[in-house]
Amino acid sequence: MSTVIDVQHLTKQFGSFTAVDDLSFTVQDRDVYGFLGQNGAGKSTSLRMLLTLIQPTAGDIHVFGYSIHTHKKDILRQIGAVIEKPDVYKYLSAYDNLQLFAKLCGINPSHKQLMDQLELVGLAERAKDIVKTYSQGMKQRLGIAIALIHQPQLVILDEPTNGLDPQGIADIRNLILRLSREMGKTVVVSSHLLSEIEQMATQVLIIDRGKKKVEGKSVDLFDPAQTIVKVEVNDYTSAIQKMSESNWATHLTTDGSHSLLFSLHRDQLPQLYKDLAALDISVISFQPRHSLEDYFLKITSGKPHVQAYTN
Repeated sequence: MSTVIDVQHLTKQFGSFTAVDDLSFTVQDRDVYGFLGQNGAGKSTSLRMLLTLIQPTAGDIHVFGYSIHTHKKDILRQIGAVIEKPDVYKYLSAYDNLQLFAKLCGINPSHKQLMDQLELVGLAERAKDIVKTYSQGMKQRLGIAIALIHQPQLVILDEPTNGLDPQGIADIRNLILRLSREMGKTVVVSSHLLSEIEQMATQVLIIDRGKKKVEGKSVDLFDPAQTIVKVEVNDYTSAIQKMSESNWATHLTTDGSHSLLFSLHRDQLPQLYKDLAALDISVISFQPRHSLEDYFLKITSGKPHVQAYTN
């Protein structure tokens, strides 16, 4: 598998503030590469440097094996991107927007090609409606259609699900997966939403305050065997004794808060709940949580940013 992006020691300073600090990472062909971090972690700044929208203070960026400094035009011809919210003409239709941006890219697609592109992002039935009438999710999908009009090999999406309802988030997620799995494109997607990166990414980079914290395969980081369940009970002393004598004893720990903690595979959750009832343990709350959330809090800025990862 070939390397599409190779970033080494990337740094960006704005005066005395370091937004990106000695960041290195690689993205392989056909990856969905999740760029994960809280708001303000340096994700957008890093992606803007990849797209030459801002100049790095230090470091090297190679895309498709070429330096972004010496082969800028050749590289950018093969990249499609949406950074933050897409800029479209709201008084034009989706079809006219797509046609206009295609011409700006120096291409002249046929009517069928334009409609196929809108069909790809689920907008074919609204092709002639002006963008002003679109929901935010539809505008996001139109932005992605525009980014794909010149058939790029690399797609960069910065917080593509921001401000979307659950259906809009699901639509964007499914589109990203289709770009990778069916169309063979490499996708870099940034987000502060742990759940979204978990469902999409093949590789994950966690960044905090401009620094890389961890990089690896999502199957290794998002291990379902690491689910933690916190069970608050009425009678802690009785509950701890009963569970210590049960088959759940090897999964059981405590955290000093008079709650039971179980570390187990998420497929075991229904049976645990049944066994608690069978042992006549009065449960006040049953809270499954992926242990990766705890991991994030340990390696990033901690409790003030819990919402960024769990919402």
